[in-house]
Amino acid sequence: MPGVMQSSAPALRTVQDRKLDDFVVALRWLSSKQLVAGVAGGAVTLMSKDLEVLAQFCSHNGLNCLCSNASGDRLATGGQDGKARIWDAATLRCIEEISVGVQWVECVAYSPTRGYLLVAGGRKLLLHSASDRTLIAYPEQPSTVSDVQWQPDSLFFTVAAYGKLSTFSASSTKAVKEFAWKGSILKVAWSPDANYVVTGNQDATVHFWYRKTGRDLEMSGYPAKIRELSWDSGSTLLATGGSPVVTVWKCDGKGPSGTRPIELKGHHGFVSALAFQRRGRLLVSGGRDGRVCLWEPKRSERMLSGIELASPVTQIEWDPTDLFFAVGTEDGTVALFEP
Repeated sequence: MPGVMQSSAPALRTVQDRKLDDFVVALRWLSSKQLVAGVAGGAVTLMSKDLEVLAQFCSHNGLNCLCSNASGDRLATGGQDGKARIWDAATLRCIEEISVGVQWVECVAYSPTRGYLLVAGGRKLLLHSASDRTLIAYPEQPSTVSDVQWQPDSLFFTVAAYGKLSTFSASSTKAVKEFAWKGSILKVAWSPDANYVVTGNQDATVHFWYRKTGRDLEMSGYPAKIRELSWDSGSTLLATGGSPVVTVWKCDGKGPSGTRPIELKGHHGFVSALAFQRRGRLLVSGGRDGRVCLWEPKRSERMLSGIELASPVTQIEWDPTDLFFAVGTEDGTVALFEP
């Protein structure tokens, strides 16, 4: 159960919480009224906005990733069985199964429009079309694909593998742009205005590329590898993990080069999840210490409110209205909070 954080900041208001039976690996709002949670063992639970369980099904014998399409009527899952599956969100019926030809599906990602689904596992990359159910295989990547991200409001997508980022189009299997970098990339995040593509890396750095020019910047000094990246809706702030401190880079004007980042100090353990509001200025951070902290970085480095959970935070997801956010933890807790 949530507990009050020992801090001068007021406690976050808990709206509801529910205990699932395993490590929460994915949270996704299908609409302002329905939330989906996926746990490591493979169970996927559909809940109401009050976290009442509406339905539950087993997606895989081990779930790695989950996403939904823009309209919220389709789910896609990737598992430790080397398969991706597409589900009807209303009936929870499996519509299609995609065999990737590897033991482990690392990423699934729906396009912002047109219903394209990217599936990645090992060095393989597949594109599924919802309209005609065709499956296109892209050239094998030079190393294991660690992340795939669609460019905002477009049918271009970026693939991360050791040594480079490659941008492709849904209409062609030939890379249209490459960003070379000798290192292991863990996470990719496009700014909402598509001016920057950013990576969090194994060597404890954050790397920025300007999309139009290819010019790059590297931010170092973090104590650990970085998987946590979140942009604000205006593309002016990038929040990063890799530390017990949430480091926020200012990306308006001439960009973050030579600037002092905002440092948000509220965690004792390393930051494990970050999420800006979809349209607002609020940022939520979750940590390995179980703490959940609410911030407004543009206004102050002081925490607005917080709460301490019994287990490390794994997922944070704002609802479509920005009025609530859901948090998932290692012990299977899903909690709903009001900022």
